[in-house]
Amino acid sequence: MQRIKTLVADDEKIARRMVRDLLGADPEIQVVAEADDGETALEAMKAQRPELALLDIHMPIMTGLEALLHLKPSERPEVVFVTAFDEHAIKAFELHAVDYVVKPFSDDRFHQALERAKRRLRGDLLEDTQRAVTSLLAHLAKKTEPAPPPPLAAAPAKDAPFVLKVDGEHHFVSQADIRWIEAQGDYIRVHTTQRNLLTRMTLTHALEQLSAARFVRIHKSCVVNTAYVRRLKPTTAWGRPLELDDGTTLNISRSYRCAVEQLL
Repeated sequence: MQRIKTLVADDEKIARRMVRDLLGADPEIQVVAEADDGETALEAMKAQRPELALLDIHMPIMTGLEALLHLKPSERPEVVFVTAFDEHAIKAFELHAVDYVVKPFSDDRFHQALERAKRRLRGDLLEDTQRAVTSLLAHLAKKTEPAPPPPLAAAPAKDAPFVLKVDGEHHFVSQADIRWIEAQGDYIRVHTTQRNLLTRMTLTHALEQLSAARFVRIHKSCVVNTAYVRRLKPTTAWGRPLELDDGTTLNISRSYRCAVEQLL
């Protein structure tokens, strides 16, 4: 079995030892380098070409994020950030980080991130990335927002960016910018205010990411953002047309008509 070449970078010796000990219990992992600052981490990534890096954010000379930015995308390993600072999470995911583990963390949380990294290396991580973003934003919301009443407790996570993979890259799209989504076989086409994106995903899975307060399914193959609905047109023999603010007309199927009319 070929082991996964791994770099551990943290300016705290105790933190490096803890991560190394956790990795040591996994027979699939081989720690090939350690670093106590961003510059050394960068040099190790260039010299050792690890497949996986566990990086702290705040380190001397340069941050873990800056070290990654000094590499071409094709040169970067898969990365799990392990840090006490959660304010850099969005930037980390923009750099396609596998996960973002906030200190202090449990062994279970660490191993969850490690398993995600293994799945990424096997080319099977889109759904895990979506869940990681949603989970992280929910964590941040709990830290920064007063506790909402029970019916709204899950609202911050529902406003997480919509995550999709296009041509091998993960895109993070604000839900507020999505006009509508249509199913096309095994794919969906996401129509935003600026562009259209095609990705391999089911409409049912897309709905799991979307805010139920913002999006409504009008057909087995179509979901719309209610913020962009201009009007409902009179019912025809084929259903009831719905017009968006840009003039796009979509048909509400009979099965979804009552629910849509009540919501709108």
